[in-house]
Amino acid sequence: MSALTISGADRYSPEKLPILEQNVDEQVANRTWNLDANVTLLRFYQFSPASVKPQIIAKILIKAIMQAPNQDYKSCITLLPERLQQADEAIYKVVQLANALETSRFADFWNAANTCRDLLATIPGFYEAVRGFIAHTLVHTYGRVTKRTLADCLKLDGATLDQYLSDKCRAAGWSIVSTPAGDVVALPKNEDNQSVVKRTQELIRFEQVAPMLKAITVGF
Repeated sequence: MSALTISGADRYSPEKLPILEQNVDEQVANRTWNLDANVTLLRFYQFSPASVKPQIIAKILIKAIMQAPNQDYKSCITLLPERLQQADEAIYKVVQLANALETSRFADFWNAANTCRDLLATIPGFYEAVRGFIAHTLVHTYGRVTKRTLADCLKLDGATLDQYLSDKCRAAGWSIVSTPAGDVVALPKNEDNQSVVKRTQELIRFEQVAPMLKAITVGF
């Protein structure tokens, strides 16, 4: 049912509401995602504020965060009025979580995640998806990061971090370089994390330099 398709003039009929809400729980359980159905549900809540279920909204937002770097979270959060984002504690915490992640404030993100870990524990695959996005951000920002920095960004250490790095070295082209200051992780080169020197050629017309040449000639 996670592949639920909502279309036609009756997509916002009251009979669809329980189907859409049940579908959110099925997406969570099956680790799937249906942006169209979730947006439809959020629009339904816009039309019928009395029907709003904050816990369902929180689940949708968390699942949307997991789709990063896709812009699904933005598609969902723009449908929620500011008062609702502030009024419900669970929604508020998830919004803070998303804001920290979007702005690459990873330490703040993990601190925020700690405040709602019980809620996040109900969403299978959340931490895996988030770490995937953080790794994506690092790869497209830096050519190298220290192992310690990577550990802090991913909130991993010890054998878990070593296994993560081993998997990335094997499957994603990462490599570990030993230096006197400690291990450094070399990330795959891409157009975003490489400095590009742009060479420009400017055409200079004779009339632009004629006065200078004249002055040099007079001097001789």
